[in-house]
This record gives sequence, C-alpha cells and structure tokens, in this order.
Amino acid sequence: MSKSLFSSTGQLVAIGKELGRGGEGTVFAITGVDDLVAKVYHKSLEQSKQVKLKFMTGSRDEKLLNYTAWPQDTLHARHGGPVVGFTMAKVADMTPIQMLYSPAHRKAEYPNRGWDFLLCAARNAAAAFAVLHDRGHVLGDVNQGNAYVSNKATVTLIDTDSYQIRDQTKLHLCEVGVSHFTPPELQGGSFKDPRSTNHDNFGLALLIFHLLFGGRHPFAGVPQRDGIGETLEDNIKNLRFAYSHTAAKRMLTAPPNSLPLTIVPPRVAQMFEAAFTEEGSSGRRPTAKQWLDELDKTRAELKVCAQSKMHVFSAHLHGCPWCSLESQGVVYFASATLYTTANATEGPLRVAEIWAAICKVPAPTDFKIPDPSLLRPKPTPLPAGVIGDASRKFASLAVVAAAIAAYSMLRGPGVIYSIAAIVALVIVWRFGGDERMQEARSRSVARQTAHKQYVQALEAIRREAGPDAFNARREHLNRLKLEFDDLANREKKDLQAMHAHAEKRQRVRYLEQFFIDKANLPGIGPANRATLASFGIETAAEVEWNRIRRLKGFGDVKTRTLVDWCKSLERSFKFNAAQSVTQADINQVKQKIHARAQAIQQELRAGLVEIQQFTAKQEQAIRRHTPNLQLAANRLAQANADLEALH
Repeated sequence: MSKSLFSSTGQLVAIGKELGRGGEGTVFAITGVDDLVAKVYHKSLEQSKQVKLKFMTGSRDEKLLNYTAWPQDTLHARHGGPVVGFTMAKVADMTPIQMLYSPAHRKAEYPNRGWDFLLCAARNAAAAFAVLHDRGHVLGDVNQGNAYVSNKATVTLIDTDSYQIRDQTKLHLCEVGVSHFTPPELQGGSFKDPRSTNHDNFGLALLIFHLLFGGRHPFAGVPQRDGIGETLEDNIKNLRFAYSHTAAKRMLTAPPNSLPLTIVPPRVAQMFEAAFTEEGSSGRRPTAKQWLDELDKTRAELKVCAQSKMHVFSAHLHGCPWCSLESQGVVYFASATLYTTANATEGPLRVAEIWAAICKVPAPTDFKIPDPSLLRPKPTPLPAGVIGDASRKFASLAVVAAAIAAYSMLRGPGVIYSIAAIVALVIVWRFGGDERMQEARSRSVARQTAHKQYVQALEAIRREAGPDAFNARREHLNRLKLEFDDLANREKKDLQAMHAHAEKRQRVRYLEQFFIDKANLPGIGPANRATLASFGIETAAEVEWNRIRRLKGFGDVKTRTLVDWCKSLERSFKFNAAQSVTQADINQVKQKIHARAQAIQQELRAGLVEIQQFTAKQEQAIRRHTPNLQLAANRLAQANADLEALH
C-alpha cells in the first residue's frame, strides 16, 4: 500500500503508523493531523459499499460527529479512483464501554466512579442512538465493542461503516451481528435482512442494563427447570428475562448477588420489562429518546449515602443498596477516599456525650385506654316475636304443667282446653326459638366485628404512642453503642487476619489482573464469557471448578479450559513477604472501621432526637387515635350488651 492516499478533493493524505487492525481494514495515524485517523480496507470494495461511504461523508452533520466516529472524507489510491478507505475522528482517551460496566474492569479503569457516572454514560449512549435513529439510520450490530466511553461519561459509537444506512435510492444493510446482543425475533435468522430501530432498541436496552446492573446480562440466570437455559441465545429467543417480575414463570431467575430490578425507579424498571419481553418483540420497545428522557429524570432524583460519597442511588429507595451488598461481602464501588491521619480526626466523634444524653431521656408513661367492660350501654330491644332465654324457660315450664294437668283431667271435661293450651305453648316455644337463633347469630357477628375493630384501633395507638415503641428504639441504640465500643477490638482482629492471610490476598490480587474477556480460551465464545460475567466471574481470581461447572453451557471441557488457564497463571505467582501487608491494606481496614464509627454516631444522633421528641409525638398520636379508639370501645360495649340481652 502507498504511504500516501488522496482525499475526495485530491488533497494528499500522508499515512502514518498503524494504530489497530480488524477483519475488514487497518486504522492508521495521519501524519501532521492529530484529531483524525484513516481506515484503509484490506480488499477492494464493491461498488455499493463505495456509494454508501460517499453518501455517509456527504451527509455528516455536527451531531453525528459528536456522537459517532462518522466517515468524514473518502480516501483513494489515486485522485478520482475507487474508494479504498475513509477518514474519521480519532477516538482518543476513551475505552470500550465494557471497561466501565464490568465491576472488575471498572476497579482498574474507573476506580473513583459511582453509579451516577454509569447512569450518565447510559444517558449519553441513548442520546447517541437517538441521533442515529433521527436520521433514519440503524446501527444493526450493537455490541459492547462498538460503543466507547470517556472519563467524562461521553459516548462515541464506532464502526459506523457497517451501519444500515438509507440514502435517497437504496438501503445499505448491516450484515453482521453478535448473538448475545441480537433481539429474540432475529435469533437464528440471517443478518442480511433489513433491520429496524426496534431491533436497535433491544441492543440499547441491553447496554443500559449492563451499565446499571453491574455488567450482568439480563438473560443470564439460574434455570428453574431441567432442559432450559442451555445457552444465552436460547434464553433470549424464549424471552427468559431473569430480572423480570415474572421471572419465576419464565423459569429463569437472577444469579446470586445480582442487583434487583428495584434499584431503578418503577418507570425505568417497566421500560426494561417492555424491552426484554413480549411487548418489545411485538415492536413496542422503548425508543432511544424515551430512554434519554427517563434517565435524565432519574439523574435528577439521586441520593448520596452518608457512609460513602461513592454510594449514589435512586431517590425512590429508602436505604443504600451498595451498603446492603457490602454487608454481604459484595463490593460494587470502592471507597472514594482512603483513611489518613488527616481525615481520621476530621469531625471528632462524640459518641460518649450523645449516649449520655440518650440515657437522660425518661421513658414515657403508658396512657389510659377506654375499657369496653366498664361501659354500660342500654341493650337494643329484641325484635317482635323473638323471646329471650327467660321467656323460653317459662314457656317450657308451662308446657310441662299443662301436660300434667291434661293427664289428670284425661277423663274430665277440661281435657280439650288443656290440649289446646299445650299446642299453643309448643308453637310459641318452637317458632320463637328459630327467630331467636337468627337474632343471636346476627348479634354474635356484630360483636366479633366490633371486637376486631377495637383491637385494630388499640394496636394502631400502641404502635405510635405505646412505651414498647420507645423501648425498642432505645434497645437498638444500645446495641449500636455496644458495637461502637467494640470497634477497636474489631480493627485489631481485622489487622491480625490480614497478616494471617497475606499470601492468599496477594495471590488474589495477582489473578485479578487477568481478565477472561481478554484471554485466549479456545471453545469459550463471547456468549459464554457474557454468562460468566453475569455470575460475577470476570478474572482468573474468580475461577473455581464447582462455581463454573454448575453454570448452563459449561461442561467438563470448557470448565477444564478455564481452570487450567487459572492454574497456569498461578504457577507464575511469587509471594513477596516484604509486601505482605502494605500501608494501603492497613488504611483500607482503618477506613472501614472509621466509616462504621461515623455511621454509628450519625444514627445515634438521629436516635437521640427521635426519643427526645417521643413524648410530644406520643401526645399527638393519642389525640389523633383516641376518638377512633373510643368509638370502637363504645361499639364493642354495645355489641356485648346486645348479645347479653338474649340470655
């Protein structure tokens, strides 16, 4: 190849050193030009591809150039000759988006970036897709390698010459794709058919999900039945969205230690549901513009955890999800600052004086409760025809007396009158009893209802105003104080454990330098690697036989490949006793203890204010709940009196 090429206007373009090589062509620096590079194809281009590139260079605009590495000018071996390449913006100081959303890569590439940074990158990815779609173009081959991100969260889409482009007369197709980014309706099909923006929207939603959910693939999970989930592609095709609220019905649930869909606001969670289920396959996936708008709303509603500035999360959550995960041993974001003697004394701890103030707060007294048994309401009269127990006893005695009289007069003239009296009394006793039973059931149900309402009203007032609530809060604060008093011992034990496990820790750090997605692992393709990442297996440090072998799609052969690779790396590891425990290690332990001490102090201070205000809140709660409780007591007393009236 000549060291010089010509632009479309005949200007000489001096080709410099090689910067990268791909399947189609090689990217070179341009001598004397810092912000542009040249892509030169390995083979002669078909006429249709030349037409496509000429159209793209002629239709570029400012927004396309801001969000994509769009072709800026065609290159020719001779002036006016066939197109052999093109110039484009140099993607400088940017990394593939996977380096940001992968927790292992982010630890190395973006150690001081939190979830808000990932959210911003997701927003900018949506903006890039929106610009492309607004112009009638489709990216087509969406994957983690054709989106780059900067340390300012800006996103640039690359490999633009492979996009599906519509010019005035022809649709230039994108004929390539990556299986684990391909939407369900295209799985197993041909990439030589036209694609739509709805297909792109699947890949966009997947990139956003990767960014917000720790690099996990939405269709990688734990099968709930034999015979499913053998491959990532099969899960996509069958819409097995592992994080869906219907995941159990789809027979695939999220991997252990993964983030739940609830970490994003409900409106965003619903967008993921639409993108990855039947609604999306039918053509109704959220558009890039809709993602852009919703992610901007989410960015405007963020909270920062009191324990770490790196712990940023959606305002709809009541607690910090990152702290919750760290308590389970899962760390998504490192601490923004390390412990030093300077910040150790920053904001002196005053736990002792806060606790002394807590101990001085007197416990509240119990309050008077309306007692239904002390109330004497007038019973509701019995309906006509209903007799009480006393009347029934009298009727029974009368029947017996009449029977005796009839027997004694059996041969006398009064027998007819006696028999008539008996019949009348039996009728009164029998039929009056049926109506009484109905009335008794009605009054019994009324009493049960009144009793339930009284108990509920009583529980409501006790929850807010009872001394049990105060005592429970006081006991929680006491446990916090005991934990604070033990922090010095905890720090000592953690430092001792660090010395005891120094070699293991060094080995893990060594193995964390070797990433599975960059390793030469025969037989383990991109979809397999995405599955591994979705289960938190990204480096040689996480490779364990049992952990990998139980994953779908990983038999003995693939598992052995990974384990042998890990063992080959371990053989080159050498323990450095001089660095068994570094100052950074010690600072990390101290930072953890110091952060916990600060958190305890903050919670104790808030608890002090809460119990100091308890008496006032108790009085307010009593005033608010007493009318309802009194009404419930009156109803119960009335129901008791009404029921007793039948006896």
